[in-house]
Amino acid sequence: MIEIFYIITEILFILIIFSLPAFLVGENYYSKFLKFTFIDKLSINLIFFINILFFASILNVKLNYILYSYFFLIIILLFVNLKKITFSKVKIDYLFLLLSLFIFLISIDIADQIYFEWDTKSHWIFKTLNFYQGQKIENLSQTPVPDYPYLGSFLWSFFWKFPHDTYEYLGRIFYVFIYLLSIISFSNCLKTEVFEKIIFSILLISLTYSYAIFSGLQDVLIFSAILFFARISYLIFDKKNNLGDFVLILILIGIINTLCWFKNEGVFYSLFLLFSLLVSYKFSKSCKLYLIFGSAFVFLLRIFLFNYYNVEINPEHLLLNETLSLDFFLIFYKLKTITFYIIIYLTQNLTYVITLPLLAYLIYKYSIKNLTSFTLYFFILNFIFIYLTFMFKMLDVELLIKSSLRRVMFQTSGLYFLTVVIYMNNYAKLLKRK
Repeated sequence: MIEIFYIITEILFILIIFSLPAFLVGENYYSKFLKFTFIDKLSINLIFFINILFFASILNVKLNYILYSYFFLIIILLFVNLKKITFSKVKIDYLFLLLSLFIFLISIDIADQIYFEWDTKSHWIFKTLNFYQGQKIENLSQTPVPDYPYLGSFLWSFFWKFPHDTYEYLGRIFYVFIYLLSIISFSNCLKTEVFEKIIFSILLISLTYSYAIFSGLQDVLIFSAILFFARISYLIFDKKNNLGDFVLILILIGIINTLCWFKNEGVFYSLFLLFSLLVSYKFSKSCKLYLIFGSAFVFLLRIFLFNYYNVEINPEHLLLNETLSLDFFLIFYKLKTITFYIIIYLTQNLTYVITLPLLAYLIYKYSIKNLTSFTLYFFILNFIFIYLTFMFKMLDVELLIKSSLRRVMFQTSGLYFLTVVIYMNNYAKLLKRK
């Protein structure tokens, strides 16, 4: 019973942290922030908070000071907008209720099944313990694979520490929150009634959920960040939102920064997302420059910090000499093996079974433009990346594929739900015309 209490209070702690800024912003019709839905506001608060934690970690700020500073900002926001706050106008948000319910249900499942996947036991838990025990970034060089990014582990340690500082799995409830919020926020892309969005969200959860993704692995963070990027990209393409490209670009840069510090492949996903967006959408010259230079700052900061802390990519991760030796039989073997397992895992993942045929239908039925081209470009770059990644790695490529390809494909699978959104929104338009 005590664990149920801890779970409920952890969930309330998380929801309060990300809900208060949205509630406390006064009624200002000139504010772009107010034009987002409440769930989108939670998503923006989340991205903002994660970036705060990232920069605080660079400065080696203690975890409790971060929390105090954040609540201090909320108090300032409260006093600034005190006269404008009207809780009487707050309406029931059914998507928020759905979010709260599923956080509780999945948290119970996590508490019931407690176990770590191999990567968590070998890598991620040590990074988490480093921050949980009050150690600094410099000490990460003493942990296994120091070239792996640490932001996900830092988040895990923060919510393990607060508000109870007891059971380890309480910190992973934050991963559940990110996962569910990204899916429910993405459902707002549908131009339908709220109950249809609820059904869509539940379907996405049922298609993607498993305990394994919350067993300390960082793949769910990549999956969620890409879904957030897809949601903001949809708002950019949707001319009726009246939010302004610059506001959305700032959010995208924040998402790119989180992607780069969740896992190393997040850097490549960021580049693919940026390229796909830039060639699919006609930004103004100034907005394009903001997006390019803002992203460049994020990548350069990552390079700088790796050099500053003398972190080098482990050469054992790649076998360039063997791969580039032009051994025809080795190259053919790897291509055949990668292709075989990609087909196997595509057919086993219901997300791809649904979205890829739908993408092919959209390309065949309609002209390739806007969101369809954005999705298609990312799909092409993503699967080229998968081939190159496994081509340049260990000789026993089959062993590596069996242990990691399923998770790699899960990381980016959420973005392809844009095909469902495109189809359903077009179908809704046809029904309205009839």
